[in-house]
Amino acid sequence: MTHADTPENLLRRNNIAARFDAAQDYDAAAHLQRRCAMALMDRIRAATADDAPASILEFGCGTGFLTAQLADQFPQASLLATDLAPGMIARARQRLSGEATRFHVMDAEHPDTSGPFDLIASSLCLQWFSNRSDGLQRLCNLLAPQGQLMVTTLLQGSLDEWKQACLAECAPCGVPDYPSAQTVQAEWPAGGTGTWEVLTLHDPVDSARMFLRGLRQIGASIPRIGSSPASTATLRRAMRHFDRTSSSVTYQIGIGTFVKSVEKTERTEP
Repeated sequence: MTHADTPENLLRRNNIAARFDAAQDYDAAAHLQRRCAMALMDRIRAATADDAPASILEFGCGTGFLTAQLADQFPQASLLATDLAPGMIARARQRLSGEATRFHVMDAEHPDTSGPFDLIASSLCLQWFSNRSDGLQRLCNLLAPQGQLMVTTLLQGSLDEWKQACLAECAPCGVPDYPSAQTVQAEWPAGGTGTWEVLTLHDPVDSARMFLRGLRQIGASIPRIGSSPASTATLRRAMRHFDRTSSSVTYQIGIGTFVKSVEKTERTEP
């Protein structure tokens, strides 16, 4: 059993899939997801302007925000869209009805598809990995030579307004410990070159109640491992503190690009 396959991590992945399956109001609340998918797609267009990918894998496709843009931008490509949650796959399939896109339920940390792919793309999925470096290694192994993996994920500083409100009121906070840009830079696998760009986004919120409701609507209210739930009274104090001090929530978005090296062939003596 690997580190990512511990009973605790398997249970967490099942919980993640169940939460996203139950997120019936996902599209209505997923403002940040749309913005991140658009930002990533802008970079994908620029990176592939001279060489359109013929084979594409998307992981964590959700309801298909990025999937639809990939299908529109690369109509001739073979596009495989995957997600851990069957309910998300069903909704993405509805969004892209009539398209040639293929769909598959898959745990991206342990991909069960074969490559090679010219492009592997994902928006706001990597932060759910139990072991990013191992997962990235497996995914990058599926790239063709000079293939690109392009992703967005949450970085350190995200949801800081809510974290500060909880800290001020001594309330347990379930916000995950998102990694720094330096940490994720060190996690790129060998066999290519990876870079990260940091994009700061501010999402206006009317109140702490609406902020927390939005997290539940998109299935993202899963607490970090080891966190304890706050009591009702403590949670209310943190919410009041947030309402006094904040009108938006900050997200630090990491936009990562990995380009796989050209495989070297060994020379043989004549």
